[in-house]
Amino acid sequence: MQRKSCFIGIVCFIGFCSLTNAEEILDREIELPKTKETTYKLLNRISDLTGYFFIYDSDIINSEKKVNFPGGQYTVKQSIYLITQDPDIQIKIVNRHILLYKTQMIPAVVVKSPPAMNDSLNFVVAHGIVKDAETKEPIPFVSASIAETGIGTITNQSGEFMLKIPVSDSKQDIQISHVGYNQQNIPVELFLNNAVDVYMQTKIVPLQDVIIGISNPQKIIREMLNKRYINYQNAPVYFTGFYREGIEKKNTVVSLTEAVLQIYKQGLESSSEDQVKLLKMRKITNTDVTDSFVLKMRAIIDASLRLDIIKNIPDFLELDDDNPFNYTKIDMTVTDPSLAHVIAFEQKQGITDPLYKGELYIDADNSALLAAHFEFNPLYIEKATDIFVLKKPKGVDIKPESANYYVYYKYWNGKYYLNHIRGDIIFKIKKKNAFFQPSKSIHTFFEMVVCKIDTTDVKRFSGKESISTRNVFSETKFQYDNRFWDDFNVILPERELNEAISRISSKIEEME
Repeated sequence: MQRKSCFIGIVCFIGFCSLTNAEEILDREIELPKTKETTYKLLNRISDLTGYFFIYDSDIINSEKKVNFPGGQYTVKQSIYLITQDPDIQIKIVNRHILLYKTQMIPAVVVKSPPAMNDSLNFVVAHGIVKDAETKEPIPFVSASIAETGIGTITNQSGEFMLKIPVSDSKQDIQISHVGYNQQNIPVELFLNNAVDVYMQTKIVPLQDVIIGISNPQKIIREMLNKRYINYQNAPVYFTGFYREGIEKKNTVVSLTEAVLQIYKQGLESSSEDQVKLLKMRKITNTDVTDSFVLKMRAIIDASLRLDIIKNIPDFLELDDDNPFNYTKIDMTVTDPSLAHVIAFEQKQGITDPLYKGELYIDADNSALLAAHFEFNPLYIEKATDIFVLKKPKGVDIKPESANYYVYYKYWNGKYYLNHIRGDIIFKIKKKNAFFQPSKSIHTFFEMVVCKIDTTDVKRFSGKESISTRNVFSETKFQYDNRFWDDFNVILPERELNEAISRISSKIEEME
């Protein structure tokens, strides 16, 4: 994403607000200690005391600047000026946010007239980067959505997201949520015409909650499975999803295929296959990369759908008598508004088959599976070569080095729905009999995010409408559309991916 020079920082902390008048909150007296801290931490202290969140342009206010605060009782307004040390700062209340700006900045942040929109497509665009409040590092796979509508996307591995919102919903809040962090609800208008930095804070779990939460991890998993039909949809649903798959070699993109799909998703009890309709597609090929072999990714869309582990129960969730896994409860983490159990699993000692290991995140209140991260056990993954490689190139040894999978679910309208899946598989490749040549690594990845959920008048696609999910998707025939994504929500490519694409001599394959 091309970022503008203006960045806004949002500092959000949990608090309770009893004052509704803007002047009242600015005139409210608070007491802060004498201390030397960063601007960021001092503003956070005000947030803790008032429940109001700060928004500011980081080009105007340096959040890392050390400030000697004198300590004592001051109004909120006085405290802000003592912290920022800038008499030209303007202060405005927007809902539960305190906006700090200079006069020429406010039109780009607070929109009183109807927001800017695409005349033909009738939507507004919100850009943001989500970071950890403590480390300032970007957070990948964060959900950004309009909760009431089912519209949403996720952040890429650089923490960036772009959300296209119908104008009719531009007065709503964008809900920013991720397991382990406090959920944030931020007015859409604060994102318009600006790239916004959103800082998420981890929530400390009280010791008594951890102690009370200790229980048998297998019992927690069984309760999760028993409540599947309560927590998840059991009727067909339409998903509009963005899908991406690609191959990288030496950090260079070899190929990238992207598409917008409409998915007819079966309910839990149905044994029928899910259906997929292709809406938009493009394929980018690096013509500068030549090699003696071609790596094709087969049935990755089918694999994506089967990673719905609530519907397609994997072996590590089958708790029968000969289950080959050990389970351990390793942590409690926050999931607004409750807590979640973190359960680790790994194959038992003495078992050398290539099995999964990973972590499950299960809501402590309603037993819903919220997320899962699992991988093939690195100790035995080479035994799984035949699972990944259907046909080896002549004269080449190819073996999997790692295979990681991420699955996330999202709560919407009383049920949980599949939200995001990601797979990363790295292969080691070496020419046979080339004893002095090092092996090369090839990274293949696939990713799908559900950008819209529709439960109204859901019907199966006709045979002509649907595409096969078991073939090599990059070889699918398609009609390229110059408008391309229109108002569809997508996952933004990472900066490295964007830079790689811009460097290569690429082409968009079009079918007349």
